[in-house]
Amino acid sequence: MKWTETFKVNSHFTDADSIVRVSSLLRYMQETANLHQMRTLGPSNSQLREMGYAFILSRLSMSFYKPVYAYETIEVQSWACESKGSSFNRCYRILRDGMIVAEAASVWGLLRISDRRIMRVGDVVLNFDTDPALELDMPRRLKIPDGALMILVGERTVVYSDLDLNNHINNTNYPDLLCDFLPDMSGKRVISMRINFLSEAMLGETLKVYCAEYDGTYFMRTVKSNGAVNVEAEILLESI
Repeated sequence: MKWTETFKVNSHFTDADSIVRVSSLLRYMQETANLHQMRTLGPSNSQLREMGYAFILSRLSMSFYKPVYAYETIEVQSWACESKGSSFNRCYRILRDGMIVAEAASVWGLLRISDRRIMRVGDVVLNFDTDPALELDMPRRLKIPDGALMILVGERTVVYSDLDLNNHINNTNYPDLLCDFLPDMSGKRVISMRINFLSEAMLGETLKVYCAEYDGTYFMRTVKSNGAVNVEAEILLESI
């Protein structure tokens, strides 16, 4: 079933153009799922950890149809979708005055913390009904075009404020982290973002950030000091 919560947008979540940042919108989406639906129906994230498990995000695809501004009232929906294998699917939607302003689809893995084994659907009882998934483009592997010249644009060290309960960068921090390295966000907004999460970035890790603009789209990759890819992303902007 779809779970719905209503929020008044926090003014501190906006950027220099007074538009709510992608990371902030993603937090509203996950707050609806994590705190409200999971906590009400169970198991919550805390209960899962007590059982020895944790959800980790694998893939995320987001579309933003209209900008959201401070103090607006938004209705946020989240629901679990039919899942199989080791992929747990969940979708999100944000509405303002009854109109859809953003949608997202995500794929999660359920990790057994003790040995870092990825569990399969059905291994752990989850008390969520399912609804049909959104039809957002989310291929298993985000393909950076061969013609996209990835250039090193900077480095980013993982600090305390990045971390979540799993002691790695909270997935909701990544949109802001990536946008920090785009050439110029002034006067622009994100209209779509896809992220593939490939390996964790822990406290103290220094990430090399690569970026390419190709056919009007930005492609990004963060790489850990051991050479492992942390995330890959595709970001589309429009002028406001």
